[in-house]
Amino acid sequence: MTTASGYRWDPATRPAPFDASKFPRTGVIGEIKPHNRAGISAGIAQLRGRKGITQRTPQLVTYRQVPGQPTRYEILAADSTQLAGVIRGRRAKIDTWYTLGIIESSRATMAIPLWQCSTSLGNLLERQIRQRYQARVGTTLDAKGSASQTGADITHERQEMAEFLRELATELEAEAGYPRF
Repeated sequence: MTTASGYRWDPATRPAPFDASKFPRTGVIGEIKPHNRAGISAGIAQLRGRKGITQRTPQLVTYRQVPGQPTRYEILAADSTQLAGVIRGRRAKIDTWYTLGIIESSRATMAIPLWQCSTSLGNLLERQIRQRYQARVGTTLDAKGSASQTGADITHERQEMAEFLRELATELEAEAGYPRF
């Protein structure tokens, strides 16, 4: 299936096992969307519109209900190299999605059902999805006040600056002859 943005979507995605080497720890900007044609297409469109996206690593994290289990959601992450190709128009689809695990929310069935308002479900699940992503990738995400706050859903830019400053401090201390502790 091809979406209006030109993205070809495969509804039968079978995720690959999580591979930490495929997830950069810094310089990442990403979106969280439902794992369906509309959600993936919207995430790609949002990432294409992000300022400086070509100098950063894009990430698209999606969620889908575990069949027959209305309170459990599988979290998937697109292969960032393939995603970058789709964003730049060099690829038609993402073939590889990595599993980040399962989250559970008993409130998901009490809120507005997915088919009636996917935005409410996304807002309900986003905090848990961000926590799952952070734990699996092993990074600290930049703060985000709420799921409905404007801007990217996932960024870990500050860590890049912190690492740079630590390295710079170490080099300056070494040049100045300060002892290491």
